[in-house]
Amino acid sequence: MVGQGPVGDALLGAAMAALADGIGVLVAIIDGPDIESTGIKSTGGIADFEWLTANRAAERLFGHPLAGRRLRADDLQDGAGAGLFACLADCVMEKQAVRRLVVAPGGARWRIAATPFESGLAAPTVCVSLAELGPEVPTVPESDRAHRAKAEFLAHMSHELRTPLNAVLGFSEVLLAETFGPLGSPRYHSYAADIHASGTHLLSLIDGILDLSQSETTRTEMQEEAINVADAARQALAQMGDKAAARGVDIGEDLSGDLPLLYGDARALQRMLTNLLSNAVKFTPSGGQVMLSASPMPDGGIGLMVADTGAGIAEDELARVLEPFGSADMAVPRGATGTGIGLPVVKRLMEMHGGRLDLYSEPGAGTTAILMFPPRRSLPHAASHGIAGTA
Repeated sequence: MVGQGPVGDALLGAAMAALADGIGVLVAIIDGPDIESTGIKSTGGIADFEWLTANRAAERLFGHPLAGRRLRADDLQDGAGAGLFACLADCVMEKQAVRRLVVAPGGARWRIAATPFESGLAAPTVCVSLAELGPEVPTVPESDRAHRAKAEFLAHMSHELRTPLNAVLGFSEVLLAETFGPLGSPRYHSYAADIHASGTHLLSLIDGILDLSQSETTRTEMQEEAINVADAARQALAQMGDKAAARGVDIGEDLSGDLPLLYGDARALQRMLTNLLSNAVKFTPSGGQVMLSASPMPDGGIGLMVADTGAGIAEDELARVLEPFGSADMAVPRGATGTGIGLPVVKRLMEMHGGRLDLYSEPGAGTTAILMFPPRRSLPHAASHGIAGTA
């Protein structure tokens, strides 16, 4: 034990200062009869505690110097201060070490250990150590863990399926092009076309599952940039042009000339527009129309709308089609089948952008899907240079 005197005090101070945990010594201020004579077993006889000394780690926890300050019971209602006072009082009353875990304001947790200390003073003295443990990590519910495991499994399987599927598509294209010579019977060409069409449909399904699973995991990170909305819309329309022509569906655009830039994930925007246009073309009969519109909103946000003259959806079915693998009970054009993935993916991607997907429909009158991006996602065109320079 370090001896008393200037040298001993200096060594004790140096040792306390080197500790990472908060360390301090407090003396009890007794109000009323002496504890020894009364045998009080509550904090009623202790008015407060006074800090005799404390290291810098302890002072950082409280945000100010501690030596000479009072820890008053009357000033403490809850939080770490009240927990510390109760721990010190119990240590004095029970005359033994007391350890507690208390929650400070803001959610931080403190580990407190109080030990009786022989200081030579008449009043009881306590040495206390304080360690900040940080906020408690919330327990993940079992249902959330299962949901995340399912999403990660789907993502893994989607990646594994893409490799052989791309080989199937590649070889079917070689057969269709008769790159290495004629196939012979015309049936072979028809079979190769069926293989390619089926593989393309399966690849679209896998892409949808991958997007859905990625949007459900916490690891998803958006690659945000300034996006020209009109260019993105025209690109999506160009991708759907052949499919619309093959189904006899007229597809058009109505893009405002004063659209701001959209600060978001370009790939996600393309995926959303492609999904909405694909659904619209798929469920619109020959001779019908699909229109993609975009305009600034009154609140400063950006709105994109895909409207069709297709089969439509009953009002009580709208919630179902926004759930993964959900589908509506409706009359659809011949050969139009859905996987129940496209709209849920759009909904999740919009939520990641802080926006929303609004869906309006009526059986026999078509469907309108609106992407509503919040004002904070709008940028003036001059801002694209500044963003590019900071990338």
